[in-house]
Amino acid sequence: MKKKQVLLVLLAYSFAATLSVFYGLVEKRSLFVTFVAFHLLVCLLVPLLHAWWEGELSVQWKKAWKNDGFSGISYGLAVGAMLFIGIITGAWLLLQGQIHAVRIRQAMETWGLTSQLLLPFSLYLVLINSLLEELMWRGFILERLLSTLTRFQAVLLSSFFYSLYHLIIGVVLFGLVWGALITGLVFMTGALWGWMKRWYPSVYATWLSHLLADLGIVVVLYSWVY
Repeated sequence: MKKKQVLLVLLAYSFAATLSVFYGLVEKRSLFVTFVAFHLLVCLLVPLLHAWWEGELSVQWKKAWKNDGFSGISYGLAVGAMLFIGIITGAWLLLQGQIHAVRIRQAMETWGLTSQLLLPFSLYLVLINSLLEELMWRGFILERLLSTLTRFQAVLLSSFFYSLYHLIIGVVLFGLVWGALITGLVFMTGALWGWMKRWYPSVYATWLSHLLADLGIVVVLYSWVY
């Protein structure tokens, strides 16, 4: 496949991620539908089928889980700890101002996230969502963009599409202005994780960092929203 064709295919996959989140949260107003469409079909099935079609499924899977050593794990934990603290602090400051926790909870309850489902949702978000997003964006998408673009371009483009569907979530929960600002922070975080892959190519460093960031979101939900 030519480089231009590879780029177009990857762009289509990236747009599919945003469309799946829009369909699940805006059209169907269901976290379950969103998880099936986004996580199962886009983040899991698309990379697996594409790698199988390339004939490199086994190679890519082993590469993703290759041990980066203690430095990769410690670096991921350190970055994740900073994100964890930043998310909790930022959420606390935000909820003291114009954004009300009741509004956020009401929006999330329309998606089906009741207090009874908060624990399984939290476990899924921290353990599964963080892993699938890293395998998708910093694994599948970024690695293939690097075959057609410079690293700087690949990181920016993959981070843009990674943050794009977060804009939908942010606008619904926080309004247009704050939603756009939060999406900008998501973009910068995605770019940070993209650059981390240069030194730690396996999934461990970015996954651990992402896991702690999502854990920060869970702490916010338990502390102030639910």
